[in-house]
Amino acid sequence: MSGQLSIILVPHTHWDREWYLTFQQFRIRLVQTIDKLLNIMEHDPAFKHFMLDGQTIVLEDYLEVRPEQEERLKQYIAEGRILIGPWYLQPDEFLVSGESLIRNLQTGLKQAARFGEPMRVGYLPDCFGHIAQMPQILQGFGIDSAVLWRGVGDEVRESEFYWEAPDGTRVLVVYLPEGYGNARLMPLTPDAFITRLEIVVSQLLDRTPTTTDTLLLMNGSDHLEPQQGLPATIEAANKLLGNVSRSGHSNHHQYEGIHIQIGTIPQYIEQVRRRIEQQQRQLRLLKGELRSSKYAHLLPAVLSTRMWIKQQNTAQEHLLQHWVEPLTLWAWKLGDDYPRGLVNLAWKYLLQNQPHDSICGCSIDQVHRENSVRFAQCQQIGEALVSRALQRITDTMSTLPPQPLAGQERAPFPIVVFNMGPGPRNAAVSVEVHIAESLQRAVLVDEQGRALPFRVLGEHRRRIGSQTIQRQALARMQAVGTFDRPGQFLALTHDTIRIAMGIPDDPDEIVDLRVLPAATPDLRRIEIALAPSNLLKGDRERLLASEQEVLQLLQREEIKALEFEVFELMQQKVEFLASDLPPYGAKTYWLYPAVQVDQLPPLEHATLRCGPQSIENEFYRVEVDSDFGTLTVTDKETGAVFRGLHRFVDGGDVGDLYTYCPPARDTLISTPAQPPRIELLSAGPVRATLRISSVWRLPATCSDSRDSRSERFVDCPICSEISLYPGVRRIDIHTTVENNARDHRLRVLFPIPYTIERVAAEGTFEVRLRPVTVPRPENLSDWAEAPVNTFPQKRFVDLSDGQIGLAVLNRGLPEYEVVQGGPGLAPGQMALALTLLRCVEWLSRDDLSTRQGPAGPMYYTPEAQCPGRHEFDYALVPHRGTWEAEDGLVLREAQALNLPVRALVTSQHAGQLPTRTSLVEVSPPELVVSALKRSLDDQGWVVRVYNPLDHEVEATFHPGLAASQAFVANLLEEPREQLEWQGGQDSSSLQDTPPLRRRLRAGEILTLLFR
Repeated sequence: MSGQLSIILVPHTHWDREWYLTFQQFRIRLVQTIDKLLNIMEHDPAFKHFMLDGQTIVLEDYLEVRPEQEERLKQYIAEGRILIGPWYLQPDEFLVSGESLIRNLQTGLKQAARFGEPMRVGYLPDCFGHIAQMPQILQGFGIDSAVLWRGVGDEVRESEFYWEAPDGTRVLVVYLPEGYGNARLMPLTPDAFITRLEIVVSQLLDRTPTTTDTLLLMNGSDHLEPQQGLPATIEAANKLLGNVSRSGHSNHHQYEGIHIQIGTIPQYIEQVRRRIEQQQRQLRLLKGELRSSKYAHLLPAVLSTRMWIKQQNTAQEHLLQHWVEPLTLWAWKLGDDYPRGLVNLAWKYLLQNQPHDSICGCSIDQVHRENSVRFAQCQQIGEALVSRALQRITDTMSTLPPQPLAGQERAPFPIVVFNMGPGPRNAAVSVEVHIAESLQRAVLVDEQGRALPFRVLGEHRRRIGSQTIQRQALARMQAVGTFDRPGQFLALTHDTIRIAMGIPDDPDEIVDLRVLPAATPDLRRIEIALAPSNLLKGDRERLLASEQEVLQLLQREEIKALEFEVFELMQQKVEFLASDLPPYGAKTYWLYPAVQVDQLPPLEHATLRCGPQSIENEFYRVEVDSDFGTLTVTDKETGAVFRGLHRFVDGGDVGDLYTYCPPARDTLISTPAQPPRIELLSAGPVRATLRISSVWRLPATCSDSRDSRSERFVDCPICSEISLYPGVRRIDIHTTVENNARDHRLRVLFPIPYTIERVAAEGTFEVRLRPVTVPRPENLSDWAEAPVNTFPQKRFVDLSDGQIGLAVLNRGLPEYEVVQGGPGLAPGQMALALTLLRCVEWLSRDDLSTRQGPAGPMYYTPEAQCPGRHEFDYALVPHRGTWEAEDGLVLREAQALNLPVRALVTSQHAGQLPTRTSLVEVSPPELVVSALKRSLDDQGWVVRVYNPLDHEVEATFHPGLAASQAFVANLLEEPREQLEWQGGQDSSSLQDTPPLRRRLRAGEILTLLFR
């Protein structure tokens, strides 16, 4: 290649919002940095461009401190001198949901539009690898290029390549082989500048040749300020520059000269595209995820660092995506105001925890304490919005029983159960019912009158408070006629209770009042019970009789005072099996408190069987080993038997927050200190549960030399509850760990009785097939970080040989590995290892055998040892075939595990909605609904689905909300293609809506907009 080498140098800063300093400490530096930038822009017109790291949150953080600078920022952004967006903040890709990535870009582009034109480049300079669906996500926003660094291996030979998502969508990628700081802190004298430039150019061209005669240099790095005087230095250097030899390059070509200019990434990409077209260059094509650690640290162990962060993030994502957004949409369609500001604010709190230094858990301890606060704020807003929306929807549903139940002695309590996942499904649900009488003769039925399994879990009565009032004060009120009409004393008493005891205005009312003896003869105790007025009404005659009894007490001189004690009416917690729940909707059930014994209907789903150490339903039998506490599971449908499941294995870890590193002489603990205690907690009819309690004696820490584990041991109790439900093809496991050890990794293993070459793991908008193991390089010294066999997942990993399979589902546990041989396994036997805890105490170290050099500063982070109590939820689904078999059983059960149903007890009333209703129904069942929400323009509503299969499908959509138009939309929810209703109709009412049909490519993400 000859001619002139054109260099575009991009001044920028990379802004980790929190890391080895807290957000507020870094914000002080941010304010100084942007102050300096604005002054440079004002006084040096030649400083034409500066990039604010592709994220708009830096503007938000800066303007909270410097609101008076907003117009100056807008001016330079509008002029194209300061580049912002497209992201709200720089996210981690593997640890957040696809919807979080979409909300991130939606928020960033909206914020950027307030200031000017956003940078429409997928700038991802420091992510710890890249998800396969990123090209499709970017293209959904009209972004057709990306810039990245980590995750690229030997498959890339030049500075640009095409990257293809599973559906075939492509973007042009600019690869940064030496990272986003390859020209940071350039000397500001021309000669020194040129010397440094020659070194940088030579290194880049030796490492990765340019696709064209254009080279990208990045003048910035972590938290660096703009270099004042840089344009003048470049101008002088251009006058001095002559030929720059490329003798170090394998092709031994020379450029005739070099010209360098301050520019932008979009300018570079435009120039490269033009050169590619002119020269008819064919670029290499990469498909799928990018997770190589050959040339840059991938830092894969962040998947399990501070696991509580991953669990919290998953919980709040599911809260916002699957509860807040669908339910507030539904309530809006029923007439409520839409809480746009609160929904957006909850999302912002969550997104602010999703940069890699935050969600990966690789910051100082104080940063992650502040993460916890943001999660809590997100949850508080989300739960309040859900509670309000659930009540609105329940009030609008008809809850009248479809037919009387033979033998009923009292009116039933309607219970509305909400399922915001796929369906139909069966699920155990628990609610509290305000009723004092026994439920021994109660029955719970669905709309068809079928009796379903239920049981009373317990009862309680909450004491609200007490107050003593002198009799004479009340007698005077009676004398002046305050209580001259029936019910007035009750009304005043209710108001007095509410005010004196600090009870806010609420729908509770007095449903019971009793006069009882007190400690001394001159006192009387008045016991008052409250209950929600929309659920229960007190017996009016009995209440008025009790009122008269109290008024008579006021005439008795020997009574000195009345002691009022206020309780909630007795509540009984009831658990039942909600069967045949509709998808993304609700269904009403009825609890009849008393039915004549000879009229009790037969019980549906009575399939549970229990023994002292075994439980079973119609699908599986689970037995517990009395010595080790492991499980033997029999799949009744296929006859497959899985032995030795659920074995805990604990090993040492002398790594840091980024990288797992076992000690050179590791000690693995795979058996409890003594045989476990096995108890049958529940024997049906709703659930069968075994509890396995054991004590694990683990090395207390690593040795002083860090090459082995300590010879001192500590006890770590582990308790697991294994549950089966009638009609549910899933074995649920809830595990509690008391972590008293340090410097270790705790995993739970699930062996399989066959061998496999690949596993299927749910990823972002896809199910990814990966090899069981990564080839081990011959020379690890050539690698920045040793490749590992631990990988990311979302909600499941499936191990199948094509005939039978075992899926391990999880709730917020993103790290897995397929191991072969080892403790509890036969030689060569394979098992899935699910990581529960990884406990270390250094942000970074420089002495690891599994990584070259440090990954960050060496800060002490003792809270990353994760001491104390931890709870984990995961499940097993043995099945026939692969994960796709049986209408996507594995994926549907993974969603069900992560989306427990919710229920409300209500009163009987007519309503606009039927007793069973859905927001939307989607088929085939393998399709995944990822979003169901109000549209960004507030004019309609959106359903987003994706096809995880490797082949095209025809999708059918049955919307349950009124709409007259339907469109295919982009990820900004802008209409792109109008769809025709099946049969040419429109949907103008809430019921009887016609379907829509559309074909989805393999791996396609589809957004439908309804108006």
